[in-house]
Amino acid sequence: MSEAPFTRKPRRGIFRDSQKSTKIYEELSIVTQVGLTMAGCIGFCFWIGYKLDAWLQTHGIVLVIFILMGIAGGGWTVYRQIQDLYKSDKKR
Repeated sequence: MSEAPFTRKPRRGIFRDSQKSTKIYEELSIVTQVGLTMAGCIGFCFWIGYKLDAWLQTHGIVLVIFILMGIAGGGWTVYRQIQDLYKSDKKR
């Protein structure tokens, strides 16, 4: 017998840098979440503004106002998400 059957061997291959790659995936998910939140807010307000513009026949005024509201609302939501992220990092 050359070695015991249940000894731990060092990991090889893709598992060597698993902690580093996990951190990259966490950061990528945060960036993706921020981007989708911003795009969702703008898209939703664009749709509401488009429908209200067609209903009220205001020739784009309501659409522009709602797009600006979507940008402001999306920016505020992203800001709050980033603040919550920093609060949770400080607790760790």
